[in-house]
Amino acid sequence: MLVEANHLDKDIPERKKRNFVSEDFVPSAWDLVEPYFNDLLNREINSVEELNKWLHDWSELDAVMGENSRWIYVRTTLDTSDEKAKGDLVNMYLNIYPKLSAFENLLKKKLIGNPFVEQLDKEIFFAYIRKTKKEIELFRPENIALFSEMNMKQSAFDEISGAQSIHYNGAELTLQQAMIYLKDTDRAKREEVFKLILERRLQDEQKLDELLSELIQLRHKVAVNAGFKNYLEYRFEELGRFDYSPEDCLQFHASVEEVVMPLVNQLFEKKKEQLGLDVLKPWDTEVDISGKGPLRPFTSTNDLIEKTITCFNKLDPYFGQRLEIMKRMNYLDLDSRMHKGTGGYNMTMPEIGVPFIFMNSANTEQDLITIVHEGGHAIHTFLSHNLELNSLKEVTSEVAEVASMGMELMSMEHWDIFYTNPEDLKRAKKNHLEYILSLLARTCLGDSFQFWLYSNPDHTIEERRLKWRELQGKFTPKAVDWCGQQKSFDTTYHRILHFYVVPFYYIEYAFAELGALALWRNFKQDSARAVNDYKKALSLGYTKPIPVFYETAGAKFDFSKPYVSSLIDFLKGELNKL
Repeated sequence: MLVEANHLDKDIPERKKRNFVSEDFVPSAWDLVEPYFNDLLNREINSVEELNKWLHDWSELDAVMGENSRWIYVRTTLDTSDEKAKGDLVNMYLNIYPKLSAFENLLKKKLIGNPFVEQLDKEIFFAYIRKTKKEIELFRPENIALFSEMNMKQSAFDEISGAQSIHYNGAELTLQQAMIYLKDTDRAKREEVFKLILERRLQDEQKLDELLSELIQLRHKVAVNAGFKNYLEYRFEELGRFDYSPEDCLQFHASVEEVVMPLVNQLFEKKKEQLGLDVLKPWDTEVDISGKGPLRPFTSTNDLIEKTITCFNKLDPYFGQRLEIMKRMNYLDLDSRMHKGTGGYNMTMPEIGVPFIFMNSANTEQDLITIVHEGGHAIHTFLSHNLELNSLKEVTSEVAEVASMGMELMSMEHWDIFYTNPEDLKRAKKNHLEYILSLLARTCLGDSFQFWLYSNPDHTIEERRLKWRELQGKFTPKAVDWCGQQKSFDTTYHRILHFYVVPFYYIEYAFAELGALALWRNFKQDSARAVNDYKKALSLGYTKPIPVFYETAGAKFDFSKPYVSSLIDFLKGELNKL
């Protein structure tokens, strides 16, 4: 099922000729879509060859509809005030998705019930068939309307956060643009901007808590309808977490608390001492202990793109060429601006196979991390696009985040492109490794919080804030003094998009960071082999279970304290070299 690609081809990709769906088909209304699904549903399949043809036709329809829906979502995040985009999104969620969901369930049953499914290549289809059986098991017609309602409410988070800005020094700044001032060496300026950001965020405090409460109740209802006690149990099944359990997550939380948090606490105590502060406040956490101003790895968005292409080329010419293609196709929207959604993402476009990268650049060192992170996702999209069926390209997040975090660490070996001053380069590397330690802690904080949210769906907002405070006591640095800023401390979960839009998609970052550290350890020993293993793993798509993907990439899918300790010891060793 794999098709060889010319890895050195730099030409702009073209959409393949459609064989099943008409060339001018645009899925803007259900009556345009339905005939294709009826064809698939009513077609006789009397041989494995006919089954393969049927799967290819379904895959083509899925790719066409998937790409259309992704562009609609992209448009709503590029401009959260775009009424046409919002209207298209509402149409998709209310008029197309509900019917689509019912038909797809029927097609999955038709696939699994066909006798020739046993003759499909198990090396390729094992993971997909396992996932499809689980989706059939979870499907409930009464949940279709609830999913549509959830999708609409989830989109509200982007609209709320995209409208947040502050006025400072005579200019209106998005919160992403304002965050750069938290790295300023002037402490009074940091405090002033921090409090302006806090004041603006607290204006949406009630909206965001009410939105989260509504989402929790909707998700709980979906779970109960499907026969589960709560959404925690349901979501593990829905995410296809066949290779680990909630108990494994709890074990990992404990490992991170025991192995990682002492290091995180040491780092922040050291920061307090080196900054010469009696008290480390939340507006002091981003400033560099060197006493120097913020690192500036690029001068403009175009400069960021060009330097990233050069960096990727040094790792592997194929990587740089893919980013060059995205640049030439205008598939990169990187600037921060008013009414643009928050955060960053790589959006796969399943028909053409070229992804779209969205982010909010404010000329910070974190923007460099974001572009190489999303660039890793983009390379994954390109490498797995050669799989023939769309369903074989839809990887789990535990796999997807190895692609992005692995690229962060491997690209770090060529960050001299961004930082020509050796001291700046050293600072940037050190900052990123320390950031990884904090990320491991934050993901366990977020995952622990969601365990509690959905195990106790009838909690009050006050109880929610108290639990968040309690968990932050375990997974945030003790040296940071939030006295006088308690409301901000108790509501920092309002900033986390995942809680609103992709629940439980959080611990994957920590699991993948372990995979990325193992990949980087291999890279330090034999860079060519590590890059080759990385490409092999990314080319697998969703044809293998998670542990096989990790093994192919040169890592282990292991949450035990000894394995976590071994990787943290490696990271500490690299930090000590800096």
